[in-house]
Amino acid sequence: TTFGKTGIEVSVIALGGARMDLLPDVPSAAALVRKVYDLGVTYFDCSRLYWDGRAEEAYGIGLQGVRKDVFLTSKTVKRTAKEAMEELETSFRLLKTDHVDLWQAHALSSMDQVEAVFAPGGAVEALVAARDQKLVRHLGVSGHSDPDVLIAAIERFPFDAILLSLNAADPHQLSFKQRLLPL
Repeated sequence: TTFGKTGIEVSVIALGGARMDLLPDVPSAAALVRKVYDLGVTYFDCSRLYWDGRAEEAYGIGLQGVRKDVFLTSKTVKRTAKEAMEELETSFRLLKTDHVDLWQAHALSSMDQVEAVFAPGGAVEALVAARDQKLVRHLGVSGHSDPDVLIAAIERFPFDAILLSLNAADPHQLSFKQRLLPL
């Protein structure tokens, strides 16, 4: 399926790195990453936040030799450009790559955070600079708690992708499906 505005075809099923902390160690997680790739998954989602960076380390090991064949993402929870760029450099080292296909401002949960990432010296400056330097191919934003926060972000910047929270309880409170998904 085509991913977001990227025009890139990825597998419908993705591997997310958020719960790799359930595995006993990095080698076990890396083996899982490789097994999932061998089963045909091409979309691998991660963040510096996941498992204190060990998820990125597992991806770096598990995707050795096949990096060119996958869509690899990472995210930053840092809100300043300087800190976000430092985090991206660490991601590259752990992921064993010189670029990511999608880099996202991660887990925006309040309007204050939106203001922070878009302020002068904010993380969005790092996202744009990294894309301009061809360190990342596409830019995104993610959030899990309030659709209005992500709506505010996409009204300010033409992100290529949005990672949003959607579950069975969604229509009952702060509905991403009703308010954000149509946009």
